[in-house]
Amino acid sequence: MTTKKTRLLYVDDEAAYRRIFCRELGDDPRFEIETAESGTAALQQLKTFPAEIVLSDLSMPGMDGIELLQEIRQRYPEIFVLILTGVDSSHEAVRAMKAGAYDYILKPFDITSLLMQLEKILKHQQLLQGNKESGHAEVHFEALVGQDPAMFELFEFIRRVAPTNATVLIRGESGTGKELIAAALHARSPRRDQVFVPVNCAALSEGLINSALFGHEKGAFTGADKRKAGFFEHAHNGTIFLDEIGDIPLATQVALLRVLELGTFQRVGGTETIKVDTRIICATNKDLEAAIQEKSFREDLYYRLNVVTLTAPPLRQRRTDIPLLADYFLHRYSQENNKGIKAISKEALDLLCAYHWPGNVRELGNVIARAVVFCRGTELQPAHLPTELRDNKQSAGFHLNLTSSLLPEIEATVIRQVLQAKNWNLSQAAEALGIARGTLYSKIKSYGLEKSS
Repeated sequence: MTTKKTRLLYVDDEAAYRRIFCRELGDDPRFEIETAESGTAALQQLKTFPAEIVLSDLSMPGMDGIELLQEIRQRYPEIFVLILTGVDSSHEAVRAMKAGAYDYILKPFDITSLLMQLEKILKHQQLLQGNKESGHAEVHFEALVGQDPAMFELFEFIRRVAPTNATVLIRGESGTGKELIAAALHARSPRRDQVFVPVNCAALSEGLINSALFGHEKGAFTGADKRKAGFFEHAHNGTIFLDEIGDIPLATQVALLRVLELGTFQRVGGTETIKVDTRIICATNKDLEAAIQEKSFREDLYYRLNVVTLTAPPLRQRRTDIPLLADYFLHRYSQENNKGIKAISKEALDLLCAYHWPGNVRELGNVIARAVVFCRGTELQPAHLPTELRDNKQSAGFHLNLTSSLLPEIEATVIRQVLQAKNWNLSQAAEALGIARGTLYSKIKSYGLEKSS
């Protein structure tokens, strides 16, 4: 039986590097290789050569590697992109990763290191393919649960970032699991055996937040009858997670900036400089860029926090995970409440999948917890769900009900109409359809849909 080859497209304006790449990998039976001399040529080539992995130089005339990456992410979200550059700069690495690159490789590249990266991608592809074929491939990553491609990308991001000491800013809506992501970063880091200190900054009053974070000396203020260590001292050698970082007052932002820059602070009312070795992970659901414009958030602090950023996907953008998460919460809360509930009825699951979940995974968990309390049988029914779910006629935007079997010609027509309405913006169309972007891309290929010129 012939093994399917993985298609590689190597993009570089320097002919010498294209020749080296073909010479080094041309005889590898796992790969089928083509090259392109520019980003524009690469996009044209992808129309006839559906590559699964694109390796692109960063600095090219015209369309550079980042611009090509952004175009590929928009048009072909299932393609893995590796960025190559001759500049040994962490800034370039972060820039490429923020734009969605799988990883970053220095030129002149070492063929062994390059092959290791390609092998990682091949394993990643095999797992994704296995997930699609099994139809029930549940993925647990620390305390995170998901099987949607968006979550798999998040898991891979955590694997790459966790071993470093980089400050991480987690963005996303309320209820998307930002604290669980922070805990996963800590659990996969060299600090895993040290303390993880979560702090909800929004719950701390402006008068007490400095004392809570940095501690205070005896007599620093009324009621301070003894010295007290703050969260940063408790997190020494470990990780501190500052949730709702956008809510901290400006005075505290100055002290936090000092910790980020120097690793030092002073207790409230004290003069001793205390040094800590603490990894800082922050999270927010606020628009920090807007807060900077409004002068409520310091720009210098923003750039210190924004070293590595990841976004927790909202539940409406990972609808294929709703049945998985609902089943996870069902068994968890059924066990906690000593109930013998075994399943969720199809009718109830359809309602769960159709709802737009403004409160995201947290709201879903609360809904299932409530339903478990009121269920007296062995199967959750629509009657056990809140009124807003039972009365919900349509989710936010158009919802493509993946739990039913649409006729292919009807589904293709609906997808084509939504794509045209969104001017073939795959991210917006996937959100409107209520499916993952990777799923949409697969359906576009399956139905042979093309953008009209």
